Amino acid sequence: MSVTQPRVRSDSGPFERHLREAIALNRERAPRYAQLSRGTSQRISTALIGAELALLPVARWFDAAARPYHAAGIPLLEDLFVPMSNAPAFEESRLMSAAAQVVSFRRPRAIRLRVRRAYREGSFTAAAEVLEDELALLAVEPETNCLLRHLLESAYRLALLAPTHVTQAQASGLRSPAPLLGRLLALHLWGLRAANALDRRALPLQRRGIAILAQDLPRIPPSS
Repeated sequence: MSVTQPRVRSDSGPFERHLREAIALNRERAPRYAQLSRGTSQRISTALIGAELALLPVARWFDAAARPYHAAGIPLLEDLFVPMSNAPAFEESRLMSAAAQVVSFRRPRAIRLRVRRAYREGSFTAAAEVLEDELALLAVEPETNCLLRHLLESAYRLALLAPTHVTQAQASGLRSPAPLLGRLLALHLWGLRAANALDRRALPLQRRGIAILAQDLPRIPPSS
């Protein structure tokens, strides 16, 4: 079954396109998960899609703010978002390893405070170091904490790329995009609590072989 193509506004930017691709994928997969789980997964799908829909106006604001940089050839947000077509293929059953049955959830507030402190003290480079540490801790349990990991991978990529984008903007005579990118980093950190909550809801289904979230998110490499 193919994923329904998202309806994208003609003037939509990278952030909005990414969200609409995610909405389309999750809408297509939601009834399939519901059938496998006898409806148990529906609350997860509804919450995830609802959050993505709610973020659309925010995404449009960021896209509009990034437009002058994109026009100057600086891929501020174009570099950040990975196509949802890179998400794993849907599998009706994907058993977790024995090691993944025991999960230690990270504390979103603690992560947020660590990254914020590092950002205040050393900007994006210091924040990237903390994010790298957090991702290393999650790497021990690669089959769980899926949505939390997704946000941290995106935040890490943002923090690594930001200094280059700031330098490019300065060379082009544009205002530094650091404040804008700082707000986007804060948005990622703000979403960690909700991501953690959905990961917790998804775990019982994942243990049953219903890989909701685990197969719905593309891996985000540190750089292209």
